[in-house]
Amino acid sequence: MRIGSWKLYIFIISLILLVACGNTEPAGSEAAATNQQVVSGDDGADNTVEAGKETDNQDSSTDSTVDNKEPSGEQVAVDEAKVSELLAQFGGKTPETAVTLSVAITELYNALGLELAGVPSTQSQLPAAYDDVERIGSSHQPDLEKIAALQPDTILSPASIKESIDKMFKPSGLPAAYLPVDSLDELKASTATLGRLYGKEDKAQEVLQAFAKEEAQILTAVEGKTAPKVMFLFGSTEYLMLMNENTFAGSLAKNLGASNVVADTLKSSETYVPFNMESVVEANPDVILLVAHGDADAVAKKFEEDVKKNGAWEKLQAFKNGKMQPLDYNLFGVASLTKAPEAYKALSSILYSE
Repeated sequence: MRIGSWKLYIFIISLILLVACGNTEPAGSEAAATNQQVVSGDDGADNTVEAGKETDNQDSSTDSTVDNKEPSGEQVAVDEAKVSELLAQFGGKTPETAVTLSVAITELYNALGLELAGVPSTQSQLPAAYDDVERIGSSHQPDLEKIAALQPDTILSPASIKESIDKMFKPSGLPAAYLPVDSLDELKASTATLGRLYGKEDKAQEVLQAFAKEEAQILTAVEGKTAPKVMFLFGSTEYLMLMNENTFAGSLAKNLGASNVVADTLKSSETYVPFNMESVVEANPDVILLVAHGDADAVAKKFEEDVKKNGAWEKLQAFKNGKMQPLDYNLFGVASLTKAPEAYKALSSILYSE
């Protein structure tokens, strides 16, 4: 599929914004309408992953009795160099008033039982602890007046959109800081960073250890199994991109032992690679998985039609094995430690089912 370079540039910029922060626009807004075509892999648009029982689980993390409990067991290792780099942004000072433009970062604050003065305006359901907290706009259209009125010490945004946020905040002198939240390892590093920043190292380790315990059980279950080659597609009926292993879904698949064709066959280190049918045929994945916003079935149908038109249908192992399907956007549309165990299980059942 060939597109003009300017269209591709606009799409990639939109993609990065959506992956990092999700649809933080109110329903019916222009950005929300745009997100009907392109979806995120981090804090995705129309993402309801925090709904229901998940919110209840998050709320329990704010229990003060839990905060005082020292973690037991082996410490969960994180990228110490990255944590030190992230902490340097704050100059050794703990923020007294913080706001965030990211659903993913908001979840991390909630997991550590931390207060926020402002949270993103979003169609996603934020943790109930922040129901009465000021909504400050989205990463696309932050309300600078509202943010300034809160007099924050720091405004937390995803590292993947630092350039675009800086352009908006620097002229106003607003204090921005950035945390990486795209992949599982990035979520862990950011959790550890916030724990140290706020003197909640024990709580951060407790969160990480609880996740590590669930993760170990899931990964043990697939040990010794033949790892499939997987291709992740991300996007809409208009555009598709290939997702590498440093995305949320990609990092889960990598840990499950699967081979991501973008890294291992196409030899690309880019997080998102423009889609073309030749790449699909060359990679010939065992499994093709789609992360799509809105009508995932429509996106999957469009992809199947394109494959058939290209004559590649009978050449692809994934189609021969009936292994092309959309993923649950509620699980894979946002990078989240809270949702990761359930996402792991869902992905494992797809990758290793007979």
